[in-house]
Amino acid sequence: MNQDRVANEAESNETEKQSEAKGVPRTVTIAPVFTRPTAPVAFNKKRHKKNSLSGVIPIIQAAELSEEYPDRIRLGICAMDKKARSKPMAEILSRLDPILFHVVFFGDEMILNKSIEEWPICDILIAFYSKGYPLAKAKEYFELRKPFILNDLEMQELLMDRRRVYDLLEESGIDVPRHAYVSLDDYVSTGTGDGNGAREREVHEFDDHIEVNGMSIDKPFVEKPVDADDHNIAIYYPSSAGGGCKKLFRKIGNRSSEFYPDINEVRRDGSYIYEAFVETQGTDVKMYTVGPEYGHAEARKSPTVDGKVQRDVDGKEVRFPVILTLTEKEIARRIVLGFGQFVCGFDLLRVQEGHSVVSYVCDVNGWSFVKNSRKYYDDCAQILTEHVLATVRPEINLGFSTVDPLLSNVEEVSFSGLLRRFTDQSKRDVQSPNHRSDTNSVSSAQVAATKLEEGAIPVREIPGHLVSEPASLCTSNASSTDDLTKLAKMNGINSCEKFPGVHKEELRCVIAVVRHGDRTPKQKLKVKMSEQRILQFFHKHCDDPTKDLKVKAKAPMTDFLKTVKSVLSNSRSSDSMDSKTVYKLRHMRDILERWKIAGLNRKLQIKPRQWKEGENGEQTCTELHLILKWGGNLTKLGETQAIHLGQRFRQEMYPDAPGGGILRLHSTFRHDLKIRTSDEGRVMKTAAAFAKGLLELEGEIPPILVSLVHKEKGSLHMLDPSGDKEVKLELDECKERITANLQQDINYREMSPEDRGRMVGPPELTSLHDALAEIGNPRLTLMEIHKTMGYLIEQLEEMLDLMGSGDEMRMEDGEGLKGENEDDVALSGVKLYKGETLLELTERWRFIHKRLYDVETNLFDLSRVPDVHDNVRFDVLHNPHLGLTNTLEKLYELAKCMADAVVPQEYGTTASEKRSVGVKICSSLVEKIRNDLNIARTDNKADMRYMINMDYSADLPINTMGRRIRTRLYFTSESHLHTLLNVLRFAGDGKVVLSKPGVDFVNQTPELCYLTQVVFRLFEDTSRPMEEARRFRVEILFSPGATAPPIHLDESNKGYDKTRLDTAGLVRVERDGLTCKDIEDFFDEVIEENVGHNHAKIDSQSTATPPTTRNDLKPVAKAKKNRVDSIMETKNEEDCDGPSKTNQQVSQNASTAAKSSEGTDDGKGEEDIVPFEMSSKYFWTAIAVGSLCLGAGCLVMAMSLGDRQSGHQRRHSVRRF
Repeated sequence: MNQDRVANEAESNETEKQSEAKGVPRTVTIAPVFTRPTAPVAFNKKRHKKNSLSGVIPIIQAAELSEEYPDRIRLGICAMDKKARSKPMAEILSRLDPILFHVVFFGDEMILNKSIEEWPICDILIAFYSKGYPLAKAKEYFELRKPFILNDLEMQELLMDRRRVYDLLEESGIDVPRHAYVSLDDYVSTGTGDGNGAREREVHEFDDHIEVNGMSIDKPFVEKPVDADDHNIAIYYPSSAGGGCKKLFRKIGNRSSEFYPDINEVRRDGSYIYEAFVETQGTDVKMYTVGPEYGHAEARKSPTVDGKVQRDVDGKEVRFPVILTLTEKEIARRIVLGFGQFVCGFDLLRVQEGHSVVSYVCDVNGWSFVKNSRKYYDDCAQILTEHVLATVRPEINLGFSTVDPLLSNVEEVSFSGLLRRFTDQSKRDVQSPNHRSDTNSVSSAQVAATKLEEGAIPVREIPGHLVSEPASLCTSNASSTDDLTKLAKMNGINSCEKFPGVHKEELRCVIAVVRHGDRTPKQKLKVKMSEQRILQFFHKHCDDPTKDLKVKAKAPMTDFLKTVKSVLSNSRSSDSMDSKTVYKLRHMRDILERWKIAGLNRKLQIKPRQWKEGENGEQTCTELHLILKWGGNLTKLGETQAIHLGQRFRQEMYPDAPGGGILRLHSTFRHDLKIRTSDEGRVMKTAAAFAKGLLELEGEIPPILVSLVHKEKGSLHMLDPSGDKEVKLELDECKERITANLQQDINYREMSPEDRGRMVGPPELTSLHDALAEIGNPRLTLMEIHKTMGYLIEQLEEMLDLMGSGDEMRMEDGEGLKGENEDDVALSGVKLYKGETLLELTERWRFIHKRLYDVETNLFDLSRVPDVHDNVRFDVLHNPHLGLTNTLEKLYELAKCMADAVVPQEYGTTASEKRSVGVKICSSLVEKIRNDLNIARTDNKADMRYMINMDYSADLPINTMGRRIRTRLYFTSESHLHTLLNVLRFAGDGKVVLSKPGVDFVNQTPELCYLTQVVFRLFEDTSRPMEEARRFRVEILFSPGATAPPIHLDESNKGYDKTRLDTAGLVRVERDGLTCKDIEDFFDEVIEENVGHNHAKIDSQSTATPPTTRNDLKPVAKAKKNRVDSIMETKNEEDCDGPSKTNQQVSQNASTAAKSSEGTDDGKGEEDIVPFEMSSKYFWTAIAVGSLCLGAGCLVMAMSLGDRQSGHQRRHSVRRF
């Protein structure tokens, strides 16, 4: 007998007795099930050497024990040597008792080259398929010798077709991803793979989805070959994520997948399964079974994230055991029994739905081992021993430690008894004092069944609770600091000296709200058209000629480009169109040809403006308004800055503990990370780039985006305020007030404090007053901006005249003339960023210049100032080689100070307005942050998907198993950062969360640049009582983002400055002693204020009715005009003169400017409609009639309810919950 094993067992028994004496629950393990002979085993110790392949003691050869124990069980290993002699197989076989088992390896030579008659005879056969294995030959051997086989060979052939696997899983009530088959071999599905039964042989592709067998599957979707041996799986990404395809393959070195940005079309060379991509937070779960009642699950980084394989110091892929749910235990049981594979593996995709885990099976393999787990090897050997002995040595009276419904032919093991044990155990697992369960209604037959047709219930209806309580769900009575302190004491060292990163407090949660990165300018081009071919395109693609048409899809956009080219070609031979229209159509063509049509970030709107009625009464459009929008994309600089910010965030926001920082926590599944964004492409890509830096990922952005980033779909627009008409009206009022206030002809030194307060708000808003001081005279500064823009346009036009338009140089079917960089297009000898042409650059500036200043009214539209600032900053950064540096730098300095005074006031010009707008825009975000902090504090709603299984803690290189950090990242636009800071400063009704220096720092910040951050960190002081508020404190940090001036960042200087990608550091702004309860109470007041506002809004709407005709808009427009005029008249009474036109003239034309600004909107004037109040006469009449009808209705309902009460009771008695 192995003396080490005896010693270990004795030590283990003694430890358990001591634990029981102390009242510590005994750890449940698989107990030995047989008694070993007491006689010592004699064998040649010289031959008992380490196996060079596995590193463990090899199986004792047959000659050693054959004479002394002739009745040993012959265990045949009929598998390819690569698998049969692998380290996991050697670990398992080395744990089998050599006195009971005689292991016989068939070997490749025997399997491949010898006849089955020459194969060894065995009692138990382990035979499983791998590449090159003759499965048919193995089946012939089985028929010849009839050994007991662990894994059914016939079912192994089924595993070779992924379609048959999915069909059998569905028959077993196991969830699989939504899928459809394209079968060129006329395979008939027994599940849902054939969709409507059409069994189509081809896929119908569209921009962001496919259609097959009547099913529509949106991108991202997965494309799998039906052959299970073909591991060339592809994932296709939507254009909103950047498009492209990721190809998955068997691990090669440290790579498991590669991304191809130019592949967007599916393969058509064989039979495939197309299935919806299941988002799992970038993690896969591999499940390994040994019999129907044992499962071992390991989580690993999914190859869909970046394709880099995480490996440990020994070169093994990093995996960690995770806790199973009851549902997953039942999935394992049904797969083992349904597929006839005693030892097998399958892949799980875990999805969090509320507080439950839903698991999808996406693949089933044959014989599979865990690569490196001592406990698994022990358990596997124990279960195999029990199973084999019960099968071929039933005369040995054993106390079975595992439940095995497979052994129905063994007399000593009653099948009904095993079934009862399984049913009782299931009930015990499900039921708990705090959990209501319906398992009592589940019959034993339902529990035993493995298929729906046999009466099995779908696994989704089985409670998905964890089978054990993870450490991180326990109350936070101890921290990782305690663990490190104990570790230090054990080694006789001072923890503070040895572990300088150890803090008194434990970081529990990090929440960040981040603005997107640097983007290209948002642009639009408008043109009125009555050309016949354009009208035909509109009627071809629209359903109703009286409604607007939006075009983003590849096919109609390509069709429109062909139509425009046709119109331009015809215009050369005729004078049917004026030169201005031809010029704009040529501009549209250039925009559409700049990049490939696939993965467009361009949108075409066609608005019908005039119609005529045909003979049959149908209306036909005769004039259209074309609006082409493009731009607003994340730049390469923005992406790189976001990556750097993610790296810096990881280093600064998370303590670098001795056991490893946030990367260590994330790789060991103790980091609960959620990333949410609005649905704008630049915001989502910024989030993915940030995650790439935070988690040290590799590869392209689209796979990371799809794997880790969630688009916010909440109805309350948590990260996107668009659609709230009332907020838009209030913002429009702010812009009108800014337009009226900040174009006065008055010098800063001559302004009174009241003048300055009216222009930029109260004096505590330091940055606004500093900007006004730098502006000096607002009107003169605006005029200088307009003049400098005009000079810039003249310079650009001279360049165009010198170089020619370049129209004749374009490739008809191409994307422009390529430069050295893939993103560049050389047109007329000038390379511009992202393929922009010199003509387009000129038009971009001409468009803004025209709308900034109205010559007829002599008024500036200050809502265009941010556009001027964004555009000049972009050109200084990305087009420094144009030779216009002096002009651009001058324009930037002028526009910067003006934008610093305008932009913050767009979200409120006074403290009360800033509070009102802030509460309305970001109350949903505030509520989410409040809930995040509360959950992190109470720690009772954790993500259950990847909780580490504590049963394996002894084998895991983790010191602090209970340590867990939550991270919530919210990426959004500038509006949410302004309004969130306004809420923190001005809301709360006396409750203060920011310190005086913190408020001053925010007030002194002139601009919330790209990648601005507001961060909340929750700490727990474990030395304080749980009921004490100061146990949990909160830090609030603020950074204004990428504040470096663009001149400092431009491409020509980037080689000389290594800090060009840095953002401003985070500064703590919270007041001293801010607790989690304090900030939760503060946010509660903000939420209640918004709820009160919504109730008031509903009450006001109940006394109003929407306008029904366009004439009803006149009172609204008149009211807007009166508001602007009254503002200007108030100032004109105080101001007397000016060097340009008088303030009186400005006053007379202010409303005209506001009206003309509205006219530039994309036909969205309807959104500005304000419901007008009804006259009191009709109002009270309506109230009286409504009250009478309501009373009569209530009386009728009350009478009818009495008659039908018994019927309702009968229906409720049979209703299931």
